[in-house]
Amino acid sequence: MDSVENVRAFLAVADMGSFTAAARRLDVSAPVVTKRVGALEKELKVLLFQRTTRSLALTASGRDMMGAARDFLAAYERLSERAVVDERSLGGRLRVKAPASFTNHFLGRLLNAFFLSHPKASIELQLANRAVDPVLENFDFVITGLPVTYEGVEEFPLCPFKRHVYASPDYLARHGTPEHPSDLPGHRCLLYSYQNTVRTWTFTDARAGDIQVTVDGGFATNDIDAMHNACVDGMGVAILPRYRARDSVLAGSLVQILRGFGLPDYWIKVLRPANHHNPKLFHALLDFLVEGLSRLKAQGTDL
Repeated sequence: MDSVENVRAFLAVADMGSFTAAARRLDVSAPVVTKRVGALEKELKVLLFQRTTRSLALTASGRDMMGAARDFLAAYERLSERAVVDERSLGGRLRVKAPASFTNHFLGRLLNAFFLSHPKASIELQLANRAVDPVLENFDFVITGLPVTYEGVEEFPLCPFKRHVYASPDYLARHGTPEHPSDLPGHRCLLYSYQNTVRTWTFTDARAGDIQVTVDGGFATNDIDAMHNACVDGMGVAILPRYRARDSVLAGSLVQILRGFGLPDYWIKVLRPANHHNPKLFHALLDFLVEGLSRLKAQGTDL
Protein backbone atom coordinates (compact mmCIF):
# COMPACT_ATOMS: atom_id res chain seq x y z
CA MET A 1 0.00 0.00 0.00
CA ASP A 2 2.82 2.42 0.89
CA SER A 3 4.65 1.75 -2.38
CA VAL A 4 1.41 2.37 -4.26
CA GLU A 5 0.94 5.75 -2.57
CA ASN A 6 4.59 6.61 -3.24
CA VAL A 7 4.15 5.84 -6.95
CA ARG A 8 0.91 7.82 -6.98
CA ALA A 9 2.76 10.81 -5.50
CA PHE A 10 5.56 10.50 -8.07
CA LEU A 11 3.09 10.54 -10.97
CA ALA A 12 1.16 13.46 -9.50
CA VAL A 13 4.33 15.56 -9.15
CA ALA A 14 5.41 14.63 -12.69
CA ASP A 15 1.99 15.55 -14.09
CA MET A 16 1.48 18.77 -12.10
CA GLY A 17 5.04 20.08 -12.16
CA SER A 18 5.37 20.83 -8.45
CA PHE A 19 4.99 19.22 -5.03
CA THR A 20 2.46 21.86 -3.97
CA ALA A 21 0.19 21.30 -6.98
CA ALA A 22 0.50 17.53 -6.56
CA ALA A 23 -0.51 17.87 -2.90
CA ARG A 24 -3.67 19.76 -3.89
CA ARG A 25 -4.49 17.06 -6.45
CA LEU A 26 -4.01 14.26 -3.91
CA ASP A 27 -5.66 16.26 -1.09
CA VAL A 28 -2.68 15.87 1.23
CA SER A 29 -0.01 18.27 2.50
CA ALA A 30 3.06 19.13 0.41
CA PRO A 31 5.47 17.61 3.01
CA VAL A 32 3.61 14.29 2.70
CA VAL A 33 4.11 14.29 -1.09
CA THR A 34 7.79 15.19 -0.67
CA LYS A 35 8.26 12.37 1.83
CA ARG A 36 6.52 9.82 -0.40
CA VAL A 37 8.61 10.74 -3.46
CA GLY A 38 11.75 10.58 -1.33
CA ALA A 39 10.76 7.14 -0.04
CA LEU A 40 10.24 5.92 -3.63
CA GLU A 41 13.64 7.28 -4.69
CA LYS A 42 15.23 5.53 -1.72
CA GLU A 43 13.42 2.28 -2.50
CA LEU A 44 14.39 2.39 -6.19
CA LYS A 45 17.87 3.80 -5.47
CA VAL A 46 17.45 6.42 -8.20
CA LEU A 47 16.87 10.18 -8.36
CA LEU A 48 13.52 10.88 -10.02
CA PHE A 49 13.53 14.69 -9.93
CA GLN A 50 16.21 17.33 -10.22
CA ARG A 51 15.38 19.90 -7.55
CA THR A 52 16.61 23.47 -7.21
CA THR A 53 15.24 26.39 -5.22
CA ARG A 54 13.46 27.66 -8.34
CA SER A 55 12.67 24.64 -10.48
CA LEU A 56 11.70 21.00 -10.52
CA ALA A 57 12.32 18.68 -13.46
CA LEU A 58 12.25 14.96 -14.13
CA THR A 59 15.63 13.31 -14.44
CA ALA A 60 16.30 10.95 -17.34
CA SER A 61 15.64 8.04 -14.98
CA GLY A 62 12.38 9.66 -13.87
CA ARG A 63 11.20 10.03 -17.46
CA ASP A 64 12.13 6.42 -18.21
CA MET A 65 10.07 5.18 -15.25
CA MET A 66 6.89 7.11 -16.03
CA GLY A 67 5.40 4.40 -18.25
CA ALA A 68 6.21 1.58 -15.84
CA ALA A 69 4.80 3.62 -12.94
CA ARG A 70 1.51 4.19 -14.75
CA ASP A 71 1.28 0.49 -15.62
CA PHE A 72 2.01 -0.46 -12.01
CA LEU A 73 -0.68 1.85 -10.65
CA ALA A 74 -3.25 0.69 -13.22
CA ALA A 75 -2.53 -2.95 -12.39
CA TYR A 76 -2.95 -2.30 -8.68
CA GLU A 77 -6.27 -0.52 -9.22
CA ARG A 78 -7.55 -3.39 -11.36
CA LEU A 79 -6.55 -5.80 -8.61
CA SER A 80 -8.28 -3.66 -5.98
CA GLU A 81 -11.49 -3.60 -8.00
CA ARG A 82 -11.55 -7.40 -8.11
CA ALA A 83 -10.83 -7.89 -4.43
CA VAL A 84 -13.85 -8.67 -2.29
CA VAL A 85 -13.27 -8.02 1.39
CA ASP A 86 -15.63 -9.02 4.16
CA GLU A 87 -15.22 -5.99 6.42
CA ARG A 88 -16.66 -7.83 9.41
CA SER A 89 -13.83 -10.35 9.16
CA LEU A 90 -11.24 -7.72 10.08
CA GLY A 91 -9.63 -8.69 13.36
CA GLY A 92 -6.73 -7.88 15.63
CA ARG A 93 -5.88 -5.30 18.25
CA LEU A 94 -4.76 -1.69 17.80
CA ARG A 95 -3.13 0.36 20.51
CA VAL A 96 -4.17 3.93 19.69
CA LYS A 97 -2.90 7.26 21.04
CA ALA A 98 -4.94 10.40 20.35
CA PRO A 99 -5.16 14.02 21.58
CA ALA A 100 -7.82 14.57 24.22
CA SER A 101 -9.77 17.55 22.85
CA PHE A 102 -9.98 16.39 19.22
CA THR A 103 -10.99 12.90 20.38
CA ASN A 104 -13.70 14.17 22.71
CA HIS A 105 -15.13 16.41 19.98
CA PHE A 106 -14.83 14.21 16.88
CA LEU A 107 -12.67 11.09 16.93
CA GLY A 108 -14.29 9.30 19.86
CA ARG A 109 -17.60 8.62 18.13
CA LEU A 110 -15.87 7.66 14.89
CA LEU A 111 -13.61 5.20 16.72
CA ASN A 112 -16.60 3.72 18.52
CA ALA A 113 -18.52 3.33 15.24
CA PHE A 114 -15.58 1.60 13.56
CA PHE A 115 -15.01 -0.97 16.29
CA LEU A 116 -18.73 -1.62 16.68
CA SER A 117 -18.71 -2.50 12.96
CA HIS A 118 -15.75 -4.85 13.42
CA PRO A 119 -16.52 -7.08 16.41
CA LYS A 120 -13.38 -9.19 15.90
CA ALA A 121 -11.16 -6.13 16.31
CA SER A 122 -10.26 -4.48 19.62
CA ILE A 123 -8.78 -1.16 20.69
CA GLU A 124 -6.79 0.25 23.57
CA LEU A 125 -7.24 4.04 23.43
CA GLN A 126 -4.84 6.30 25.31
CA LEU A 127 -5.40 10.08 25.35
CA ALA A 128 -2.24 12.18 25.58
CA ASN A 129 -1.37 15.73 24.56
CA ARG A 130 2.34 15.17 24.03
CA ALA A 131 4.62 13.91 21.30
CA VAL A 132 4.65 10.10 21.12
CA ASP A 133 7.06 7.92 19.14
CA PRO A 134 4.97 4.84 18.23
CA VAL A 135 8.06 2.63 18.02
CA LEU A 136 9.49 3.53 21.44
CA GLU A 137 6.11 3.48 23.19
CA ASN A 138 4.62 0.50 21.35
CA PHE A 139 1.64 2.18 19.72
CA ASP A 140 0.06 0.98 16.46
CA PHE A 141 -1.84 4.16 15.58
CA VAL A 142 -0.71 7.57 16.86
CA ILE A 143 -2.97 10.53 16.02
CA THR A 144 -1.26 13.89 16.46
CA GLY A 145 -1.33 17.50 15.34
CA LEU A 146 2.28 18.11 16.35
CA PRO A 147 4.98 18.66 13.68
CA VAL A 148 7.06 15.65 14.70
CA THR A 149 8.84 12.95 12.68
CA TYR A 150 10.66 9.82 13.85
CA GLU A 151 13.05 7.32 12.37
CA GLY A 152 11.31 4.12 11.28
CA VAL A 153 7.86 5.73 11.45
CA GLU A 154 5.45 6.36 8.56
CA GLU A 155 3.04 9.32 8.35
CA PHE A 156 -0.47 9.47 6.89
CA PRO A 157 -2.51 12.71 6.63
CA LEU A 158 -5.89 12.71 8.38
CA CYS A 159 -7.31 16.24 8.07
CA PRO A 160 -6.35 19.91 8.38
CA PHE A 161 -7.85 22.18 10.99
CA LYS A 162 -8.16 25.96 11.14
CA ARG A 163 -6.80 28.11 13.96
CA HIS A 164 -7.61 31.71 14.90
CA VAL A 165 -6.71 34.20 17.64
CA TYR A 166 -9.29 34.83 20.37
CA ALA A 167 -9.81 36.79 23.57
CA SER A 168 -12.71 37.33 25.94
CA PRO A 169 -14.76 40.56 25.86
CA ASP A 170 -13.70 41.19 29.47
CA TYR A 171 -10.00 40.92 28.62
CA LEU A 172 -10.38 43.24 25.61
CA ALA A 173 -12.29 45.78 27.71
CA ARG A 174 -9.45 45.86 30.24
CA HIS A 175 -6.45 45.71 27.89
CA GLY A 176 -7.67 46.92 24.50
CA THR A 177 -7.93 45.04 21.20
CA PRO A 178 -4.71 44.32 19.30
CA GLU A 179 -5.00 45.54 15.70
CA HIS A 180 -1.75 44.07 14.37
CA PRO A 181 0.41 41.08 15.38
CA SER A 182 3.11 43.55 16.43
CA ASP A 183 0.75 44.66 19.24
CA LEU A 184 0.81 41.20 20.87
CA PRO A 185 4.05 41.57 22.88
CA GLY A 186 2.15 44.15 24.93
CA HIS A 187 -0.57 41.61 25.79
CA ARG A 188 -0.85 38.52 27.95
CA CYS A 189 -0.61 35.66 25.42
CA LEU A 190 -1.44 32.13 26.50
CA LEU A 191 1.10 29.55 25.35
CA TYR A 192 1.18 25.87 24.40
CA SER A 193 3.79 23.59 25.94
CA TYR A 194 3.51 20.30 24.03
CA GLN A 195 7.28 19.83 23.70
CA ASN A 196 8.89 23.16 24.55
CA THR A 197 6.84 26.22 25.31
CA VAL A 198 6.26 27.97 21.97
CA ARG A 199 6.78 31.72 22.36
CA THR A 200 6.86 32.66 18.65
CA TRP A 201 3.60 33.11 16.76
CA THR A 202 3.72 33.23 12.96
CA PHE A 203 1.07 35.07 10.96
CA THR A 204 0.59 35.44 7.20
CA ASP A 205 -0.31 38.67 5.46
CA ALA A 206 -1.06 39.00 1.73
CA ARG A 207 1.13 42.10 1.43
CA ALA A 208 3.80 41.69 4.11
CA GLY A 209 4.29 37.90 3.94
CA ASP A 210 5.11 36.04 7.17
CA ILE A 211 5.04 38.05 10.39
CA GLN A 212 6.70 36.53 13.46
CA VAL A 213 6.20 37.91 16.96
CA THR A 214 7.60 36.80 20.30
CA VAL A 215 4.94 36.64 23.00
CA ASP A 216 4.57 35.78 26.68
CA GLY A 217 1.87 35.83 29.29
CA GLY A 218 2.57 33.74 32.35
CA PHE A 219 0.33 30.81 31.36
CA ALA A 220 1.22 27.66 29.41
CA THR A 221 -0.56 24.33 28.95
CA ASN A 222 -0.48 21.25 26.74
CA ASP A 223 -4.28 20.92 26.70
CA ILE A 224 -6.61 22.72 24.25
CA ASP A 225 -9.60 22.59 26.60
CA ALA A 226 -7.55 24.17 29.42
CA MET A 227 -6.35 26.83 26.96
CA HIS A 228 -9.94 27.54 25.88
CA ASN A 229 -11.16 27.85 29.46
CA ALA A 230 -8.31 30.19 30.41
CA CYS A 231 -9.12 32.39 27.41
CA VAL A 232 -12.84 32.49 28.26
CA ASP A 233 -11.97 33.45 31.86
CA GLY A 234 -10.07 36.51 30.61
CA MET A 235 -6.53 35.36 31.31
CA GLY A 236 -5.25 36.55 27.93
CA VAL A 237 -5.08 36.14 24.15
CA ALA A 238 -4.97 32.59 22.78
CA ILE A 239 -4.62 30.68 19.53
CA LEU A 240 -7.39 28.09 19.45
CA PRO A 241 -8.69 25.58 16.90
CA ARG A 242 -11.81 26.97 15.27
CA TYR A 243 -13.82 23.90 16.32
CA ARG A 244 -13.03 24.51 20.01
CA ALA A 245 -13.83 28.23 20.02
CA ARG A 246 -16.97 28.14 17.86
CA ASP A 247 -19.60 27.66 20.59
CA SER A 248 -17.98 30.29 22.84
CA VAL A 249 -17.94 32.80 19.97
CA LEU A 250 -21.63 32.14 19.32
CA ALA A 251 -22.34 32.55 23.06
CA GLY A 252 -20.44 35.85 23.18
CA SER A 253 -17.80 34.65 25.64
CA LEU A 254 -14.98 34.79 23.06
CA VAL A 255 -14.18 37.21 20.24
CA GLN A 256 -12.03 36.42 17.22
CA ILE A 257 -9.37 39.11 16.77
CA LEU A 258 -6.69 39.91 14.17
CA ARG A 259 -9.05 38.73 11.43
CA GLY A 260 -6.91 40.27 8.70
CA PHE A 261 -3.95 38.03 9.56
CA GLY A 262 -3.95 34.31 8.90
CA LEU A 263 -2.39 31.43 10.78
CA PRO A 264 -1.01 28.37 8.98
CA ASP A 265 -3.37 25.37 9.02
CA TYR A 266 -2.32 22.49 11.21
CA TRP A 267 -2.62 18.93 9.97
CA ILE A 268 -3.85 16.07 12.10
CA LYS A 269 -1.85 13.05 10.97
CA VAL A 270 -1.41 9.40 11.88
CA LEU A 271 1.93 7.80 12.71
CA ARG A 272 2.68 4.09 12.71
CA PRO A 273 5.78 1.88 12.90
CA ALA A 274 7.08 1.13 9.40
CA ASN A 275 6.96 -2.62 10.12
CA HIS A 276 3.38 -2.61 11.43
CA HIS A 277 1.99 -6.11 11.99
CA ASN A 278 -1.62 -5.56 10.89
CA PRO A 279 -1.69 -3.23 7.85
CA LYS A 280 -5.20 -4.31 6.77
CA LEU A 281 -6.79 -3.24 10.08
CA PHE A 282 -4.63 -0.10 10.20
CA HIS A 283 -5.67 1.08 6.73
CA ALA A 284 -9.32 0.17 7.31
CA LEU A 285 -9.38 2.42 10.38
CA LEU A 286 -7.42 5.18 8.64
CA ASP A 287 -9.79 5.20 5.66
CA PHE A 288 -12.81 5.17 7.99
CA LEU A 289 -11.54 8.20 9.93
CA VAL A 290 -10.62 10.14 6.77
CA GLU A 291 -14.07 9.51 5.28
CA GLY A 292 -15.83 10.28 8.57
CA LEU A 293 -14.04 13.59 9.10
CA SER A 294 -14.60 14.57 5.46
CA ARG A 295 -18.30 13.82 5.89
CA LEU A 296 -18.47 15.98 9.03
CA LYS A 297 -16.78 18.85 7.18
CA ALA A 298 -19.20 18.50 4.24
CA GLN A 299 -22.09 18.71 6.72
CA GLY A 300 -20.81 22.08 7.93
CA THR A 301 -18.88 21.02 11.03
CA ASP A 302 -16.02 23.39 11.85
CA LEU A 303 -12.63 21.67 11.83
